[in-house]
Amino acid sequence: MTSEALYLHGFNLLPQLGPTRLKRIYDSIGSWQQAYETSTGTLKETGLEPEIIDIFIKHREVINLKNEMETMERQGISLLSFLDPNYPRLLLEIEKFPPLLYVKGSMPSSEELCIAVVGTRKITTYGRIVAPELTQPLVDAGAVIVSGLAHGVDAAVQQVAVKSGKRTIAVLGGGLDEKSLYPKEHVWLADEIIRCGGALLSEHPINTPPLKHHFVARNRIISGMSVATVVVECDLKSGSLITAKFALEQNRTVFAVPGPIYGPQSRGPNNLIKMGAKLITSASDIFDDLNLEHLPEQLEIQKTFNDSPIESAVLKFLTMEPMHINDILKQSGLTAGDALSALTFLEMKGRVRNLGAQQFVRTRGGKIVGRE
Repeated sequence: MTSEALYLHGFNLLPQLGPTRLKRIYDSIGSWQQAYETSTGTLKETGLEPEIIDIFIKHREVINLKNEMETMERQGISLLSFLDPNYPRLLLEIEKFPPLLYVKGSMPSSEELCIAVVGTRKITTYGRIVAPELTQPLVDAGAVIVSGLAHGVDAAVQQVAVKSGKRTIAVLGGGLDEKSLYPKEHVWLADEIIRCGGALLSEHPINTPPLKHHFVARNRIISGMSVATVVVECDLKSGSLITAKFALEQNRTVFAVPGPIYGPQSRGPNNLIKMGAKLITSASDIFDDLNLEHLPEQLEIQKTFNDSPIESAVLKFLTMEPMHINDILKQSGLTAGDALSALTFLEMKGRVRNLGAQQFVRTRGGKIVGRE
């Protein structure tokens, strides 16, 4: 737990300081410790409203950050700032990304592919059959399932992961402490997620109750850290549709599983399909659309062969936009032989795609694309 993240936590304890205001503070001062300890005058220069500054000054006088740190450490909760290299790279691309994440367990590495699978709490027999059948191949292929630990579809797909001993991420709408964890009936599932190498994740500090509006906001994290969102079952007023909406706004792929036209819990996915979401009937449809047919082999290669310094240099300049080899050479300073050799190995690992005509892009498979 870095001191900078701890000072950011000090700010984050105030509900008045959301992602927009926190980013404004950091952009203005450049250090969370300096910002936390600075004068009222300097805080005014950041654009914070006077009433919020007054609240913060009073808050700063009574909060003991050392005690805060010790309390979180006792509960196995760590802090992950957006400045940390382990912060989910895709999440940095979204509007109003959470500056601070509270983590219990182990976050996926940047090499792991995250796919969100969400749906109704009122899961039907159809959903109980479809959700595991859809999720199991994704888990077997090495994808990390991201969901919300809720009753119904969320729990069904995350149970698939833990039964296979695989990592899954649960994003919560309240604190990660035992008192705040919701739903209470899924404490056992939360424990299994951590035991299997996954993590519980929240943008809220401990002792934050699971308020309704928190769940709307947390949905942007579920979709934001995932390359795609899969909607299994939900009605027309479901939070899963909010997750799908966030995914579309974040320029991520949305998949929807069709259902019976008279089933209330199929209205959401069926309507998404009418609006342009991609209809899927099996996990292979997801693999095909995201060009992940060889994901297991690519992940195995990545485990066996770490990136060389030259490969890392090439990846530093590649994005999802096509880039000509001449531009790669110019920006990286590499020789043509070194660059082409690195690109060949990166393509084998599923990290880079050759579009032909000496154009290359980073892929969303195998290695998550995002800010370096």
